[in-house]
This record gives sequence, structure tokens and C-alpha cells, in this order.
Amino acid sequence: MQYVDVEIQSKHQIKGSVFLGFLVPYALFESTLEKLKKEHHKARHIVYAYRHLEQGSLQEALHEDREPKNSARGLLDILRRGDLIESAIIVVRYFGGVLLGVGGLMKAYSQSLQLCLQNASPKPFEPTQSVRQWVSYPVLEVLSARARKHGVLLKKQSLDKKGAWVCLQASPELLEKVLGD
Repeated sequence: MQYVDVEIQSKHQIKGSVFLGFLVPYALFESTLEKLKKEHHKARHIVYAYRHLEQGSLQEALHEDREPKNSARGLLDILRRGDLIESAIIVVRYFGGVLLGVGGLMKAYSQSLQLCLQNASPKPFEPTQSVRQWVSYPVLEVLSARARKHGVLLKKQSLDKKGAWVCLQASPELLEKVLGD
């Protein structure tokens, strides 16, 4: 299994419709989706697929956002064939006035992900580890920024006057990037 650790974007056009692809680490999925919904509020459709390991169980999802059934199915199929986990693809579609049909949509959405994968360097997936530690508030700001940058999940567990206990979850490699220096 493998995963992507940075956001990768693609853009292509088919019969007037513009497709914007965003391949992201799963840890950034929800925040990226919300950001894209705000930035592209005039887009006709925002579809997505992801594969995520939650408490040892593989969770997969596909959302076609009012597109015909199975029109974005290729996104999940490509993630599976590429053995990608802890990764999500979001595709924003601006309708160009020409109906593409289910087959045309399948190709178009799949092409968005394939273009992203051409520029990706997936890393081998390592099971997630958790690190719990106390940090002062000034350090917490820096640590939070690093965690977002590297797709590391940071949860604040308890706060006091001088700092907070936090739990960081990611692969050992990503934890080292965030906690190093």
C-alpha cells in the first residue's frame, strides 16, 4: 500500500466542461473539500472518493454530487488499483453546456485523477502511530502549522494556562518531519 503526502492538482477540459482535480492526503480531505466548496461555489459538481484506514478497518467512499450513477466510479477504482490508502481525490466540474453521458463523465473524472498521479510520488504506507506530548502555546502554533503542511492529524486533548496536551497521528516518517528540528 502507498499514500500521497502532498496535494497534487490537475486541470483539463472536455467539450467545454472544465475539470479541476485535487489529490490530497486523507488528513487534509475535509478541510480541502470545505475550502473548494467555498472557492468554487459556482461549479456544477464536486465529486470525491477516498480510501482511509480507521481503527484497522478500511473505509472507502464515493460521492457523485448529483451526477449520473457510477459516473465517478473510476476514481475509487483507480485508487484501489494504485493501492492508494490515506488518500482522497476531489474533482470540481464546471459544466460547459454539452452533456457528456455516463461514459464521457467516467473518462473525464478518471482523467483528472490520472493527471494528478502523473505528478505524484506516492510513499509506502506505514501504519499510523500516535504520539502524545505537552507543548507550550507558542510551540503549539508552529506544531499545528507543520502538522497541516505534512498531513499529520493533531488533536488537542487538554488545555491549561501555559500550553496543551496534544496527540499527533501519522506514519513514523511524517511524525519525524513534524516533530523534528
